[in-house]
Amino acid sequence: MRARRLGGFDQAELPEAHRIRWWLAALTSGLVAAGFAVVPYLPFFQDLTFVKDPKVASVITWTVLQTSVVLVSAVLTLYFVGKARLETAAYRANQIDIRVFVDERPEGSHDREIDSAVELTATFKRFLNDSRLYTPTPVPGAGSSYDFIQIVEHAGDSADGWWKAATKLIRLAQPPAAFTVTGTVRPGNTPGRYQLILELVRVPRFAASPLVIEDENWPRVLHRAANAVAALVIPRSAYVRTNIHWAAWRGAKIPYELFDAYQRANHFIAYRRYDEALAEYYRAVSLDPANVYIRLEIAALQEQLDLHLDALATYDDVITVCSRGHADLARWWIGPDFARQPRRDTRGRDVALLIARYRHALVLGHGDSVAGSWWVRRTTAGVPGDARAQRRAELRAAVELRFRRYVDLDVRTRPEELPREQRLELHRRVLRVPVEELLVHEATPAQLAEYNQRAAEMRSYFCALSQYEIERLVEDYRRFGRRWRRSWRQLTNRALDLSLVWAVLRRAMADVEPETGAVPEPRPAYPGSRVRLADVCPDRSWPPDPKALDDTVEAAGPRRSWEECYNAASVYAVAMLEVGPRGERDLRDHARNPRLEGDARDEVARRAVRELYHAATISHSGRLPERRSWVMGEDPDLAALRGHELFRVFEMVTFSPDRAAPLRPQRAHVWEQVSYVRLLVAEIAACRAHFWRARALDTGPPPDGRTLDRWRAADRDAWRRLARLAEGKQDWYTRYQAICAFREWSAECGYPGSISGFPLYCEESLHAQLRGAAGPRAKTGFDANIVVREYVRLCDRRLDHLVADIGELAEQSTIEDFAGCAELWTALGSWFDDDIADGSSADDRRERFRKLARP
Repeated sequence: MRARRLGGFDQAELPEAHRIRWWLAALTSGLVAAGFAVVPYLPFFQDLTFVKDPKVASVITWTVLQTSVVLVSAVLTLYFVGKARLETAAYRANQIDIRVFVDERPEGSHDREIDSAVELTATFKRFLNDSRLYTPTPVPGAGSSYDFIQIVEHAGDSADGWWKAATKLIRLAQPPAAFTVTGTVRPGNTPGRYQLILELVRVPRFAASPLVIEDENWPRVLHRAANAVAALVIPRSAYVRTNIHWAAWRGAKIPYELFDAYQRANHFIAYRRYDEALAEYYRAVSLDPANVYIRLEIAALQEQLDLHLDALATYDDVITVCSRGHADLARWWIGPDFARQPRRDTRGRDVALLIARYRHALVLGHGDSVAGSWWVRRTTAGVPGDARAQRRAELRAAVELRFRRYVDLDVRTRPEELPREQRLELHRRVLRVPVEELLVHEATPAQLAEYNQRAAEMRSYFCALSQYEIERLVEDYRRFGRRWRRSWRQLTNRALDLSLVWAVLRRAMADVEPETGAVPEPRPAYPGSRVRLADVCPDRSWPPDPKALDDTVEAAGPRRSWEECYNAASVYAVAMLEVGPRGERDLRDHARNPRLEGDARDEVARRAVRELYHAATISHSGRLPERRSWVMGEDPDLAALRGHELFRVFEMVTFSPDRAAPLRPQRAHVWEQVSYVRLLVAEIAACRAHFWRARALDTGPPPDGRTLDRWRAADRDAWRRLARLAEGKQDWYTRYQAICAFREWSAECGYPGSISGFPLYCEESLHAQLRGAAGPRAKTGFDANIVVREYVRLCDRRLDHLVADIGELAEQSTIEDFAGCAELWTALGSWFDDDIADGSSADDRRERFRKLARP
């Protein structure tokens, strides 16, 4: 919807492109010229009376008139064609001419010697050329993107003679560049900062307001400048019509901070810097709260970070915003007060509504992950009420309130219909708030058994809700086929049918009787459903029969898209999981834990990998890297499949890694997260050690008292941030705050290191880091799943020790000499360096740190 219909917004600075009127003018003038040049010589025109008996004066007048009209019309045609081509180029907005920046920095300045104006111009061109627009997707981490700006050069302008004229004539046949960018490089207003002044002109004479970009380093200045230019160009271009992310900004002024935040978020995702990406997405949403497509990307990233409770709430928010104007959906989802709202601006949100409802149902289907975030059993003490625990408490209260919508519906969690009073009692028992998080090593067997039972009951309830939502989505999607026509590229009917098979299978796994392995008969969850449910367990026991599973998938029809093939692979992969939480063993008393084994397991794995091969074949090669992270380590449905030899072969064939692909353990993504936190602590310690080492080696005059107090205050702040990081290691925002502090400290002392993203799983690194953490006592030769669990346990315990040691350090007097501070921080970095090969354990390195910390 065009922004001007709502009013109360700033118009785009550049004028609207009127390409159609100029092409019509060119066509009209061309027809006039052709008419006066050709029509007088046609037979019907020669038969006219004033042509047969012309007078001399009339002949002279007609000759002058004809010649004048043809010449004027021809000139106007050329002019109108030139204007039309220019307006078309402005509408397409895909070509920009960038002139070399003017350098106003002082002659001989150090900055001018390092980064010349020519180099800065070339870097700015590269950043602007790398600006991308993204499309929504129903699979996390799989959004497609495309670049939309090309840089054009004025080749041949410096030539002389006939060659210059020839190049200009050749250029007339090329599409013109409708935009010109000029820039001026200046020193910043304060020392240590850099400034770039940009002027964007839409040819011939429409200029936008000058942009003054200032920041702490040139790469950041140039990134912001490139995104600011793109934000000026987009509102009047064709991209607001075709890219639904920015459709609401058609004709409006896009804040360049909004586009910059969005571009930086996607840049961070490409380098697996997920915490910084989430922060940038939230910065973008703060500038554009109604942009539901950015919220979808936030939810997808939360799924990748295993924050399923957060993702569930985010998808719920998107559906709440997009359902207004859809009477039946709004009456169910929000309440009857919103059922009659106008559908004025919901048309551009239909795709977001479909994807949000689909992903919301799938997150509910991962009920074991959501239940694990609700009925939390902490393996390490940490600190009660840390940032992540507080966030979970807030989300529990919010989800419990929103999920009361299901109480008034007949969600078939039992074979027979339940009265509303019993449904309300079930809701309050399953979604109980507040919930105390249980500490495993301090809990009694009765408490552990209660938490395991409550988590299993919540998982069954959520899986029933997942099936209900998918059944209802299938009915709505087919009934409103024309309305959803724009969504066919994101999700097809066959993909939804396979998702329903997946939901039925997930629900059957959640309802397995722990002692006997019996599975109830599948039953509809949505009363209005007309879909015949698949029965993959005809003998009423788990695991499912491979032949019945294959017949069910094949009954959905041939798969022709990535989503269809991937959903089929997920159905097979879920059957390989164990029935317990997160695809592991069931922890309830007397649980049999039935699962596929032997030839049946190999056959199901073969069919799952076959579907993945088909998905990779259908997909464009450029899309595969975008999907790799989700498929290889983050999708919980494929947790058991990744440990099979056939999946290893699939990874080798499809992605051709530089070394042999490993058999991935089920908790590989957990290893990536704990390794990321460990590396973050080690990098902060190295930065602070570099600071104090530089102060110790400084031979200049000693610092005054105020400077020394400032240094000490920064050191105390660093210890406090590390303590909060260790306490809230699962909280992304706590990690992001530590990263921001690291940036400030590294810029102050010139530390050359940087924060890397989440590491990719590597079997060699896993065993080497376990040896670095446990020392000679490390258990070797075990299955990778056992090694991951042991290493995660050691990392969590080390963070608990860090909290305790920092508390003792705060109570004691700090080290006074600079070299001692550098040595203390170096010892902390060594403590968290598990890649060390000196044969010591983390406990040994901790003792060194504690000795240095004592006064």
